[in-house]
Amino acid sequence: MILPSILTARQAELWRAEKRQVEHLLTILAGWEARPEDLTILRRALAQLDELFLLVVVGEFNSGKSSLINALLGERFLAEGVTPTTDRIYVLKHGDKSAPYSVEAGVWAITHPAPFLAEINIVDTPGTNVVLRQHEAIVRDFVPRSDLVVFVTSADRPFTESERAFLEAIRAWGKKVVIVINKVDILGSAEDVRTVKDFVAENARQSLSITPEIFPVSARYALHMGADNLVPQTTTNGFAAFQHYVLETLN
Repeated sequence: MILPSILTARQAELWRAEKRQVEHLLTILAGWEARPEDLTILRRALAQLDELFLLVVVGEFNSGKSSLINALLGERFLAEGVTPTTDRIYVLKHGDKSAPYSVEAGVWAITHPAPFLAEINIVDTPGTNVVLRQHEAIVRDFVPRSDLVVFVTSADRPFTESERAFLEAIRAWGKKVVIVINKVDILGSAEDVRTVKDFVAENARQSLSITPEIFPVSARYALHMGADNLVPQTTTNGFAAFQHYVLETLN
């Protein structure tokens, strides 16, 4: 799937010019022995310019967050498993493949050359049911900065209590949310998929006071076959539609 650029050529040039201005200002102020707090503000602004668009992925452990991100990348890059595999926050950025490296307490960056990351940074968060105390403030620092929150729930145990509580917190932050029901390939029929989707929609409506866009997907099939390929009809895989929605929404 060829991904369109989110920014126009003019917007991209303005973005690059703004980054150059902030970098120049940092150099000047460092020579003037500026106050550390002023330099911190500028460094944070530069970091947020580097983020450009921020996609924050949340949900319980084993809901398929990592497999969904891997499908967006086009290969199995992040660890997947039946036990909690993410006890840190990872920020995925565009670049040559790298091992994770620490950028601040509890936050690690990792790079991958996937086209999807060219203008989008993805934040992979600890599961809503295993978020350690020291991570709570960090997660809540990323969600308010997000351009879109991708809320992943699993078809075999949709909309758990911890997910409901986290959605209510997201409502308080006023962020745009899209819900992904992953692992729909384990369901027996299209009717089962509709039943789970209706259940999630009703609970999301109660938690968010609105009904967000909901995409039943099989990240496993999408990664194996490619987003443009059809999977068995019983899975009603909507991965390509989800990917298109993300790009259109950010655009």
